[in-house]
Amino acid sequence: MKRQPIIILLILFFVNPVSASTPTDGAFDFVRTSVNKVLTILRDPACKEESTKEVQRQKLRTIVEALFDYDEISRRVLGRERKSFTLEQMDEFSDLFTRLLEKIYLNRIQEYSDEKVIYGKATMLSENKAEVKTNVVTASKQIPINYRVVYKHGEWRGYDVFIEGVSLVKNYRSQFNKILQKKTPEDLLQQLREKVNKKEAPTKKAALSKGKCITTGVSLAG
Repeated sequence: MKRQPIIILLILFFVNPVSASTPTDGAFDFVRTSVNKVLTILRDPACKEESTKEVQRQKLRTIVEALFDYDEISRRVLGRERKSFTLEQMDEFSDLFTRLLEKIYLNRIQEYSDEKVIYGKATMLSENKAEVKTNVVTASKQIPINYRVVYKHGEWRGYDVFIEGVSLVKNYRSQFNKILQKKTPEDLLQQLREKVNKKEAPTKKAALSKGKCITTGVSLAG
């Protein structure tokens, strides 16, 4: 998946459930509130210094872990191929894929450089699924980003993102299907283990209790 200026993928998942008068209102508010909450964290002057980046990252990660439907994403990414996985392999795949996404996209989100987000309309795709259109305005162009969200268990959750027409789920599904056509689930898991271990190089830990990165008005609890 090609690299794009930040505010692209995970930001829609960073929010508490929002009540609204109609399903489309709920989906739209979910995405808009998500973006605003994450932007507040990213724009916090106390988080601009390199020494506070890990504190900022921990705040973002906490929200992601609480609100990102990783299991749903993992099932959709594997598609029919998940039938060849054992329950134990499926659990490990979900864990590894989650960690890989976190590393890739938290890195990109933290590169935020004050791009502007323009909100479009929300459209219901089914009784409990919706798509919300947005555009990220950079110095040179507008990048269309469409968020797919599903309403279940009393809250909206993100399950796919389209960046310039390219689906996150379909992109990874295509990659994984090519591997699974010639190799086994265990081979795919081993490749993911290697990628995750490479991505998760040791970083300097920041003590949250001592960090000065304070985000006023932003709830970090799920």
